[in-house]
Amino acid sequence: MKDYPDAAATAPGGLAIAFRLPIEGWPKAWFYSDYGYDHARLEAGGVVVLQARTRAGLEGGVTGLLPGGEPCAMRLATAEGALRIEVDAAGQRAPREDRVWAKPTRSAWIHAYLALAGSAAGFAASWFYLVRARATDSAWAMKMGYHTAGWHLLLTLTLFPASVWGQRAGIRAVQLVSLVFFFIHAGIALANSGPGDPAIAFFNGLSGLAFLLSVGQGQRAHRDMDPIAALQTGRV
Repeated sequence: MKDYPDAAATAPGGLAIAFRLPIEGWPKAWFYSDYGYDHARLEAGGVVVLQARTRAGLEGGVTGLLPGGEPCAMRLATAEGALRIEVDAAGQRAPREDRVWAKPTRSAWIHAYLALAGSAAGFAASWFYLVRARATDSAWAMKMGYHTAGWHLLLTLTLFPASVWGQRAGIRAVQLVSLVFFFIHAGIALANSGPGDPAIAFFNGLSGLAFLLSVGQGQRAHRDMDPIAALQTGRV
């Protein structure tokens, strides 16, 4: 069954909710209605397969057949005081496309640990800034030590969980942040090379390298964390 990704653009003003049908290929189906849940319909494969003209009819549920002959149903249900649309196909509940959660892949874990390594090396660099500050009584070095330590604490608390549990949006966010911090640490490493501080140069360079690897690994993790592929392989 073919997907119609632009189907929402053809819907009148109101609700447009995408579902993935639990049949071969996990094709997309669109639920449409006005905001009062009247004039509801379900489209699959570009065909209207179910209709309910009134909210009462939708609450009672309607049944029909998909283009491939599989039985389907939709209804307006109330769960814990909240209204929700339920769509079934071939006797199974169809998940909303925007709520499909793929289990973290091996590539996503590697991406997370690379970002964590970048933060850890940044922490080490901040320590050597504090060592320099004590040795030279440098207010600037002390400020840099606290500044880099604070930033990398924030990165440690955010990048790792975003990589593992943030799905594809989280992976993209981590890639962007990692790219920014690659350039920052590469610049600091170059500034401290030669007559600068070798320890600060080394750990900033190591941090920048880890962040750069995180950017590259993020491409694979993003591809592997495709939620529709996860549905097709049962990895949800």
